[in-house]
Amino acid sequence: MNLIALPAFADNYIWMLDDGHHAIVVDPGETAPVLAALDARRLTLAAILVTHHHGDHVGGVDALRERLRGPVYGPKREAIPQPFVGLEDGDGVDVLGLRFEVIDVPGHTAGHIAYFNAGAEGSKPVLFCGDTLFSGGCGRLFEG
Repeated sequence: MNLIALPAFADNYIWMLDDGHHAIVVDPGETAPVLAALDARRLTLAAILVTHHHGDHVGGVDALRERLRGPVYGPKREAIPQPFVGLEDGDGVDVLGLRFEVIDVPGHTAGHIAYFNAGAEGSKPVLFCGDTLFSGGCGRLFEG
């Protein structure tokens, strides 16, 4: 698996995880960086994972749907661009042969979720936590 940080806006990243053929993106606030990365690597977009409803995390979702060959996942208690599969604490998502556990992490927004994969033998765990953690501390608290 390849994990790539795609720079977005002036101070953000869109995470892309791929197996060399298919990719998932996390919190695509912008479309252009995702499309450029998919095209450069000749990848099919298999799923989108969303952690919370803010525009810098969902702004590119609708424009990416024409390239998407799978679902959009997001927090059940947030206004995510429709259609999407609503998730909450304890749910799981299976994408690219990986199992991501969903963890409720309210605070930045009331319905904020994170996606955790414990990692298979020989690989490291992965946590997509949106704006819950920033360098050196927690994210800005808006709703919790």
